[in-house]
Amino acid sequence: MIILTTTDTLEIVTTTAATLNYNINYVDHTSTTATPGRTFGSISSITTTTVLSSPAASTTRQIRSITILNVSSTSNNITVQLDVSGTNTALTDAEIATGEGFNFTDNAGWYSLDSAGRLRQILNQTIAPGYTLPVWKAGAAMEGAGWLHSHHAAAGSPGAWAPGTPGLVGRATNGTAAADAGCIPVRTPGAGGAHLVDYSVGSTVAGAHYLFDYVWINSGIVVTTTTAQTVNSVTFPARDINGAAAGAGYEIGLLAVATLGNAGAIATTTVSYTNSNGTAGRTATLAVPATVLAGTIVPFQLAAGDVGVQSIQSITLGTTYTSGTMSLVVFRRIAAAPATLINTLGSTNLAASGGGVRLYTGVCLIPVQMASAATATNVNGIVTIVEK
Repeated sequence: MIILTTTDTLEIVTTTAATLNYNINYVDHTSTTATPGRTFGSISSITTTTVLSSPAASTTRQIRSITILNVSSTSNNITVQLDVSGTNTALTDAEIATGEGFNFTDNAGWYSLDSAGRLRQILNQTIAPGYTLPVWKAGAAMEGAGWLHSHHAAAGSPGAWAPGTPGLVGRATNGTAAADAGCIPVRTPGAGGAHLVDYSVGSTVAGAHYLFDYVWINSGIVVTTTTAQTVNSVTFPARDINGAAAGAGYEIGLLAVATLGNAGAIATTTVSYTNSNGTAGRTATLAVPATVLAGTIVPFQLAAGDVGVQSIQSITLGTTYTSGTMSLVVFRRIAAAPATLINTLGSTNLAASGGGVRLYTGVCLIPVQMASAATATNVNGIVTIVEK
C-alpha cells in the first residue's frame, strides 16, 4: 500500500526520452467518504514528472494500482519516488524495455510484464546477500484468547527489552542502539536496504504471531489520574510505510508494563493525536479487560478515515486503573505468521509478493502473539532478511 498525505506527491524519474504511458488508480479517504479517482499521461523526455499530486486537506490518498508501459523503440530506466515536502525517497526502480510494462497493485506489490503481457522472469540473477536471526522467548501468562501479547519482556533471544524512563514525551526507538538491545537485531546494510522476506514461527500455544516495529514508547503515565495527561510526543522516526516520519501505517497501543489493577473492563480511555495527514485534534479510543496482565498490548481505534499517526498530544484514562504501570507505544505491523498447531512452524513468505518488506534503519522488531488461550507460551522462530 502506498499512501499520500497533503505533503506528498508521487514522481517518476526517467533517464531517456523513450515514451512511457502511465495510469494510476487511487481512493481518497476523509473521515466520512471514500472517493475513487485516476490519473494518466505520457512522459517522453529525461525529467522528473509528478504523476500524482497531493490530496486535499483532511484527505488521505491511497494508491491502489500503477501501470507504466514503454511504447517506444528503446529502453528506459526509471525510478518511482515519493516526494515529501521536497525530500525524495525512492520506492522502486526498473529498466523497462520496448513493449514491457511495470506495475504496482495493493495485493502483488511491484512486478514487471514482458511485451506479451507475461510475468517477467529474471534468469542468472545475482542473489541478494541475506541472513537469518533466531527468535525464541520463554513467555509469561497472557490475557486470554483474542488479546495481543507482547513478548518484549521475556527472556530468550534476543534478551528482554524495556521502555526505559523517557517520561510522557517518550522516545523514538533505535534498534541499533544500546537502549533497544532487546529488539531483534537487524543490522544497517552497507548499501541498499534490509528487507524481511520470511518469518517462520511456532509456539506451545496456538495463535497468530506478528512482528511489530515499536517506533516510539513513553513512560510516566499516572494510572490513577482520570483527567488529561499531556504527552506532546517527540518526533517519530522515519520508518512508516513510505520510509517517512508522517506516520502512515503507524498505530497507537496501550502497553501494560506491569499488571494493571482495574477491577472491571474500562472503555473510557482516549488519546488526542495528529494523524498522518497532519490533522490535529483527532481522538482514538480503546476498551480494555479487567486486570490487564503485564505484556498485554491493546491497539487504540483511530478516528474514522485515519490510516496513521504523526504525533500524540495527550492521554485521558477517564477511569482509574488503580495500580500497575502502563506505557503508550506507537508501532507498525511488519509481518504475521500462523501457528495453528502447537510446536509446529507456520511461515509467511513475503518475497513472493514483491521482494519483501523494507526495514528502515533503526527498526525495533518485537515478537507479538494473539493467543488462543491465556496460558504462558514459549515461542521459537526465525527471521530471514536480505539486503538489496
